[in-house]
Amino acid sequence: MIGTIDVEIMAANPSMPLYPVRAFKNSPSSIRLRNVPKRIGNWNINSVQIVAAYPDSSIKTSNCVLTGGVWVGTIEGCAISGRSENGFTVFASGIDENGNPVSNYVLGKGLIEILEGD
Repeated sequence: MIGTIDVEIMAANPSMPLYPVRAFKNSPSSIRLRNVPKRIGNWNINSVQIVAAYPDSSIKTSNCVLTGGVWVGTIEGCAISGRSENGFTVFASGIDENGNPVSNYVLGKGLIEILEGD
């Protein structure tokens, strides 16, 4: 699966999940994360991660790369089909307005569905 997730949905209304990630069994997913908050003064996000909790109970993590204003990360595929309500989480870390490191802002969460290929 190659898809785009807008994290602004979560920022505007934290009680709402991000759109689901859907992928085929055994297929990696390349995720593009748009609208991650930009630098304001000294405050800055300098790393973003996607953590996927798959239906087979495995946890896969991707450290994203900032390219052209969009964070991009690829997570490994899952060997079984199914749905995970714990799904995926987008985390960010950086520097706060006082120059102190800040870890694990939760930018959003959503479910994962792994589909059969037939």
